[in-house]
Amino acid sequence: MARNSGFCRIKNERKKLSFFKIFQSADLSSECMRAIPYNFMQRVSEKDFSYKMVIRAQWGSSWKVEISKNPRFYYMEKHGWNQFVSDNALGDNEFVTFTHKGKMWFDVNIYHQNGKEILIPRNTPTMAPSGIKKEQGESSYKDVKKEDETGDSTGGEDLEVRKKKAKESKTSKKKKLTSKKVKNKIRSKKDKNGVPKFKITIRKSYLKFLAIPKRFVEGHIPNKSTIFTIHHWKGNCSWEVLCLVRENRTIFSSGWTKLAREYPLLIGDRCIFKLIKPTELLLISKKAREKIIKIDE
Repeated sequence: MARNSGFCRIKNERKKLSFFKIFQSADLSSECMRAIPYNFMQRVSEKDFSYKMVIRAQWGSSWKVEISKNPRFYYMEKHGWNQFVSDNALGDNEFVTFTHKGKMWFDVNIYHQNGKEILIPRNTPTMAPSGIKKEQGESSYKDVKKEDETGDSTGGEDLEVRKKKAKESKTSKKKKLTSKKVKNKIRSKKDKNGVPKFKITIRKSYLKFLAIPKRFVEGHIPNKSTIFTIHHWKGNCSWEVLCLVRENRTIFSSGWTKLAREYPLLIGDRCIFKLIKPTELLLISKKAREKIIKIDE
């Protein structure tokens, strides 16, 4: 009887050192979440531990992470960890396994809540498509030029057709540019009278995660999951919060629970979020009502 290849793979993986984490919509940047199991670290050789930790996904992307130690456990430093969380849009109860391959190199397998493994990156690089278009454009231009030089053109009639198509293409590009300019003017008018902002009244569910208004998302939130820094209006503290981008909604997830607890935010509080930098917000609550009026004026 032939053995199942998946079963053989799992059996082989079990022989290697590994641990897992569940990425719930909580504080994914906390030391507890970044901790490496004590029993796991006990079994890692001192020679391996001298290397920097590298996390590699199934599709080839990798992240370098520094490791530190407190009196109780080893943990991954925020910078590399937060980048890993942000790039993979984690925070929706994903199950992630970390398998040690030696020299602190880890292969990660990411699974949806329903158990289906994620085999392609959630956030597609934005530069790749434009690069492909450029190459295609260059090759087509070379082919046309070659035809003209060798005299292998199909005649004057085809040349007229090509000229007509080129003219139509220019016209369509002008229309697209015009529509973009109009949209940008509309957005600038919205933001002309003050800093971009949105208002929220805190509900019970908002203490766990916060849904961001769609109108604000369309104008000011990146198209991929990003770490935002949210500052207290008094300037005495700030929090790193994952802005999780989904098809149907965008929310503040990892780190938001900690912010709500430490700010603190309570049910019924009216909050204003002001965009002070592309990935930084100022949070003003109802508790500072007089200050809110002065800032708005």
